[in-house]
Amino acid sequence: MREKRLNEIKGICFLAAGLIILASLISFDHYDLSFYTSHPNIPPKNLIRTFGAYLAGISLYLFGWSSYFIPVFILWLGVRYLRHDAPYLSLPRVFGMVVLLLSFSSIIGISISNPAIKFSRAGIFGGLISDFAFNYFGRPGGYILFITCFIVALGLVTEELVLGLFARFGGNIRIF
Repeated sequence: MREKRLNEIKGICFLAAGLIILASLISFDHYDLSFYTSHPNIPPKNLIRTFGAYLAGISLYLFGWSSYFIPVFILWLGVRYLRHDAPYLSLPRVFGMVVLLLSFSSIIGISISNPAIKFSRAGIFGGLISDFAFNYFGRPGGYILFITCFIVALGLVTEELVLGLFARFGGNIRIF
């Protein structure tokens, strides 16, 4: 009984954290942060105010649009805890989440050639990694590399077999 209560508390806390992160990302405005403009919004227009503005600013700066995977992952953890199906947070799963963020932001980065737009959508990591891959592998090679990393990371995060994921989402897959 005690473990069920702890799982419920963990689940509610994860859901709250995921919703706070999601709300801060959705309502992000560059003018809320003083280092983007000389006349910042006072008070910030972000739904989570100052904390949300900085949280969203940092995550979007680092990972770009792939930052939206962070609240999705945290919400998924919260639902798992509430269902009393406590997830196993292993090192490969956490590593897979980081690779998932980096590979998705790199896919976005390699798709965009304008540096200003690339930075705002792919983040600093996605922009740098995609530039490196583009210089050494070209655009097609970069796509192959990042999509492969994304699929492998998705398998690590969900702890499902990759073919099982495709079979579940893509119907029956026949090889040969």
